[in-house]
Amino acid sequence: MVNRVVLAGRLVKDPELRKTSTDISFATFTLAVDNRMKNTDGTRDTVFIDCRVFRDQADSLVKNTRKGSKIAIDGSLNQRNFERRDGTKGKAIEIVVDSVT
Repeated sequence: MVNRVVLAGRLVKDPELRKTSTDISFATFTLAVDNRMKNTDGTRDTVFIDCRVFRDQADSLVKNTRKGSKIAIDGSLNQRNFERRDGTKGKAIEIVVDSVT
């Protein structure tokens, strides 16, 4: 089976740099990507994709890009389980990025 995603789009806002509990840097960001197919009125819908990148690439992304920057990513689709502050469980689908251009 193959789990590979390649996307190009624009950053919705500045990437946010964080650290894991084991002190590994990671950045989260949302990528706006236009659909390939046009609607009947000639416009294209935009999809907003949550992404996460780790280590040196995270540091570089935060340093060199801003809201509106056009980037391309290569990575894999991931489902992350989490617990909300109210104790309920949730799931998030995101791209774990291997490379950023």
